[in-house]
Amino acid sequence: MTILYFDCATGIAGDMAAAALLSLTGAEKELRKALKGVPLTGYRFAVTRAASAGMAGTRVDVNLTARENHGRHLPDILSLLRASSLPSETAARAVRCFELLGEAEAKVHGIPVDKVHFHEVGAVDAIVDIVSGCFLFELAGARAAYCSPLPGGTGEARSAHGKIPVPAPAALELLKEAPWRFGEGEGEMVTPTGAALLRAFDVSFERPPGMTVSGVGIGLGHREIPGRPNLLRVVSGEATHAPPGRDRVLEVEANIDDMSPQRFELLIERALAAGALDVAILPATMKKNRPGWVLRVLLTEERLEIVSSAVFSVSTAIGLRYHACDRLKLDRAVRDVQTRFGRVRVKEATLPDGSVRPVPEYDDVKRIVRSGAATFDEVAFEVARKWRK
Repeated sequence: MTILYFDCATGIAGDMAAAALLSLTGAEKELRKALKGVPLTGYRFAVTRAASAGMAGTRVDVNLTARENHGRHLPDILSLLRASSLPSETAARAVRCFELLGEAEAKVHGIPVDKVHFHEVGAVDAIVDIVSGCFLFELAGARAAYCSPLPGGTGEARSAHGKIPVPAPAALELLKEAPWRFGEGEGEMVTPTGAALLRAFDVSFERPPGMTVSGVGIGLGHREIPGRPNLLRVVSGEATHAPPGRDRVLEVEANIDDMSPQRFELLIERALAAGALDVAILPATMKKNRPGWVLRVLLTEERLEIVSSAVFSVSTAIGLRYHACDRLKLDRAVRDVQTRFGRVRVKEATLPDGSVRPVPEYDDVKRIVRSGAATFDEVAFEVARKWRK
């Protein structure tokens, strides 16, 4: 199984992701042909070999050759992508990337998503970078992608709205579940476009499986960072079939016999939002023969305080007990499958013998069923058929 690993030692931006994937695949001719299928003019796409602090790599530039009098709103960009002659998988992933980016920008600025505006230069840059990244990602043929922890940067960054703190609010919104190293690096290290591409690539921030490295792509940024190269590495390789991985988590429990079961929905929601890995409610008989429940939460040790606070704030629990548990885990990945009903994410678990067990993402199936487009069985059959291809 081919996998990709995004090594974001000095962060990620849209142009760095495109450059690193171009360096990895060497598909400049194919990329230029694909970009011609996007009805977008007034720019020149430049690819150069360069170096940053002694490290050689690829750098891409989007240079404007003509100027427009206005930028583009999100619906304009989505229409442009849907009208393109890009490969269907590339177009669908690019549309999803812009939708994710638009939703994040809309939330942090408090505006409707269709009012999100990409100013002139930013719109052209973002379109070319995102289309390039999505096309090259598809070309790499990875079944799964992993990413390193992200440097949060320091100081401020410039935006169309003025100076903003780093990480940019939209980047944080896009990667709320990612591991960040706040205060590391000078300036902006992770841009919203780079964050949106990581989301669109469905990267996992868990430890990647063992792999036999087959290629390394190096994409250079445009900013010089004192004392270190400004680059993104993308490593490709074949996953080695290994026994299930091991890790250690905490199991947190509480006995509850005096709370309305209506509150459990909010309790589970808050615990998961705080970083819990899983939440279960088990029926039990408590003291004085009262019917009650055992709340059981799995989490990593660093999330103990924040998850516990969430549980105490919503439930009637006045104490929690916890202990460490060792786990055996199969390697897991998430893959997009394009069906006639739309995009469906498929969770893939790699068994010890190397075979893969696919499970469609329930929320995606539910969305299709609720739209009236198909039944659960029809969606499951279609996803299985497309996944096997």
